[in-house]
Amino acid sequence: MSDMPLPSPRLPLRPLFLAAALIVAQFLIIGLVFKHGIDFECRANWGDRACGMASKSLAALYCVIAAVGLFALLRPQLFRDLLGQAGHDLRPLGLNLAGFGLAMLPVLFLREGGGDATIAPAFLLWALGMALILAGLALWLAPPAAWRHFLSRAGLTLLVVAAAGGLAPALAVRLQPIWQLETIADLTFGAVIWLVDALGYQVFADPVKKHIGQDGFVISVAPVCSGIEGIALVTIFVSLYLWLFRAELRFPRALLLYPLGIMASAGLNIIRIAVLLIIGIEGQPDLAVGGFHSHAGWVMFTAVALGVIAVARRVGWLHRAAPVHAAPVRPLPPLRQDRIAARILPFAIFMLTAVVAPAISQNPAMFYPIRVLLLAGAVALVWPALRDLPRRVSGLAWLVGIAVGVVWVAIPVAPSEGPPPYGALTGGMVALWFLFRGIGTVLLVPLVEELFFRDYLESRIRGAQPDQPAPLWRVLLAAGVTAALFAALHDRWVEALLAGLAFSWVTRRSGRISDAIAAHALANLIVFGVAVATGNLAII
Repeated sequence: MSDMPLPSPRLPLRPLFLAAALIVAQFLIIGLVFKHGIDFECRANWGDRACGMASKSLAALYCVIAAVGLFALLRPQLFRDLLGQAGHDLRPLGLNLAGFGLAMLPVLFLREGGGDATIAPAFLLWALGMALILAGLALWLAPPAAWRHFLSRAGLTLLVVAAAGGLAPALAVRLQPIWQLETIADLTFGAVIWLVDALGYQVFADPVKKHIGQDGFVISVAPVCSGIEGIALVTIFVSLYLWLFRAELRFPRALLLYPLGIMASAGLNIIRIAVLLIIGIEGQPDLAVGGFHSHAGWVMFTAVALGVIAVARRVGWLHRAAPVHAAPVRPLPPLRQDRIAARILPFAIFMLTAVVAPAISQNPAMFYPIRVLLLAGAVALVWPALRDLPRRVSGLAWLVGIAVGVVWVAIPVAPSEGPPPYGALTGGMVALWFLFRGIGTVLLVPLVEELFFRDYLESRIRGAQPDQPAPLWRVLLAAGVTAALFAALHDRWVEALLAGLAFSWVTRRSGRISDAIAAHALANLIVFGVAVATGNLAII
């Protein structure tokens, strides 16, 4: 029997490639025009955070599209059914072009010296424009009814994959410290010098500072251009692929995709830097650093990740033998009634807003009311799947909540310096901010975090069946891992670690997640009350 998996139904690739080419071209034009086509220096007017957010939004969209393409490999029949009428109706392309026009409108008012007053209208037009661009292409690929049917069948997996793609650029940047190896920068630096020299360009090089260039155009290979972000991005996508296709991959052979992906990313990054350097030397430094560096880099790294995966799909040695009689895929419940989605989706929204807020403001706490509204919307969306949560709460849960809250506030914390978390708000708006802060801290956050950490993640790590209790070592491992991850979300990680272990213990003691939610909510109520009474919001 062959090691190759059974062939999957073929997808209609032509309309997919046309849609991908159109959206890449539109994003590339938008990026180049706003970087080089107008007299507007972003960081001089808006600051690093807003400009970084604008740039990385395009990278996130690239990665979301790539992640959905990865999902298409997992469920090809879903996409074949969805795209059966792709390209038959050209009218949605008008919506796409209208969105492109909206995204270009800020060209009319972005001018040097305009300051941050133009941030809100520009971001609003870009957001609306991007939404229409994507909606137009989506409707060109399939009518609304087909999309509704597709989304009802795709279920939570598509949501998780798309969210992972959207967060991949930000996560890749956060993972940079893990990959800050001097060896990578040294090898990249040496290889670029060799390549540009082989192409006939004479450049000077500073191996200490990792500077390379000619005639006033100099780039640094460390750390930005060393390919660390690309290596991290490829690692994320390979990890996503290994998780999605774990049932058909042969381990540990499949783990070879990590070094192969890293080598491919590093090799193409050397070519990218050499091309960037040549573009700058040939008299186009702005295009090299602004357009080619930022956009071609993310497109290339995403293409490398998908290329490694596409090659892996065709290498039978990496796959298990396909079963003769494959079991039919069990249909997934609607999203609103999916118990797993109810435990993951609100937490994903919570984490996404936590990443976005610091990217657009130096005082991200000011946006807490918006985060609460989004989080409440996510909880409301999946509420039908949460109606069966037990209402009973033991007295022990209340005692644990009081103990955690008292310990948290008893440990002194110095007030934070700088502006207050509610920013420049005054009067009734401050009171409204505190109201939303209390709702989020006392009601929503305990519900969302306990459902994810204790009810979903801990049970998955513990791996127990209803009629077969988990061994003690797995119980302890699950509690320790989830408490450690829970602590990683908090600045006061020691207190958070102990709190996570306490919430895990009270859940295991009663067998009800409602006990952990109640204990967490009461602890947060005590902490929030003391923080408001003392005026020291750093306690929270």
